[in-house]
Amino acid sequence: MARNKIKNMGDEWLMATIEDLQEKIAVQKNLDPTTLDMSEDNIVTGKILRAKYSFLYDEARHRHTRFSGFTNAISD
Repeated sequence: MARNKIKNMGDEWLMATIEDLQEKIAVQKNLDPTTLDMSEDNIVTGKILRAKYSFLYDEARHRHTRFSGFTNAISD
């Protein structure tokens, strides 16, 4: 019983973090085409966001976590 509670808490944190990263990636995808001069910092930040998202998304799939939020922000 306690183990399920801990897993559910972890799953909730994981899903909240993934949802936050999805929103940030979506905003960045909308802004990147309108940016005239992309700095290296912006490019690196975008790559870090996508890497974090990919890692956490794979972890959620490995844990068989259910989520009904946004779709996969990377493939859109």
